[in-house]
Amino acid sequence: MGVLSCMKYLMFIFNVLVFAGGTCLAGVGLWVAVDPAGFQDIVAAKAVLSAGAYLLLAVGIALSLLGFLGCCGALRRSRPLLLVFFILVSLVFITQLVGAVLFLVHWKQIRPELFLSELQRNYRGDESAEVFSTAWNTLMVTFSCCGVLGPEDFGNGSRFQELHPGTPWPQACCTRDGVLQAGELLGWEQCQERSPGYIHEQGCFATFARTLQKYISVPGTCSLAVLGIEIFAMFFAFCLYYNFD
Repeated sequence: MGVLSCMKYLMFIFNVLVFAGGTCLAGVGLWVAVDPAGFQDIVAAKAVLSAGAYLLLAVGIALSLLGFLGCCGALRRSRPLLLVFFILVSLVFITQLVGAVLFLVHWKQIRPELFLSELQRNYRGDESAEVFSTAWNTLMVTFSCCGVLGPEDFGNGSRFQELHPGTPWPQACCTRDGVLQAGELLGWEQCQERSPGYIHEQGCFATFARTLQKYISVPGTCSLAVLGIEIFAMFFAFCLYYNFD
């Protein structure tokens, strides 16, 4: 009985963690879904962000309900609840494994062409109050990058070139004395001449890809931790199911 009681409370603790994690995911999904301050306009492909937000919201709600179900099954010593919990966690576990495999197979197939076409069609310049342009200006200044692939993105018949025919690229591509957008330009004329040290030559797509590769271990570790928690939860549910009357 002592071991059984210990397993019951361990399962309760694990499910509290699942419930808390699901609540956090649902909160993030809801925050993105309501589009605070034009968050979805960082890229013009709003449908992708909307789908991701609602998917995150759905997964968060599902995990919260799953954690609540596991807690009730453990505390009430209910075999039907434990059986339902075991089946649902198994389905979630399999789905996550399939999703991880698909991500590893296809993530390198993401191409910058979609982002480039959106940038050339919608970006209007440094002084534009339109959300898409403002978001891109913030990204380029903050991450010290220029365009999707590089400064050339603002030529080739882009919307920016049409509005500013005498300007090769926006000031957001130029080096500043600080990372904040309010920082002074080191030299606008030198930036237009593409002098080394006065312009960000690196495109934002490559910058983000390098950052992702640098920190990919963080979400990977979190994913492994979640899978580990689910495995333990399934094990405890299985053991409790066959020991409860």
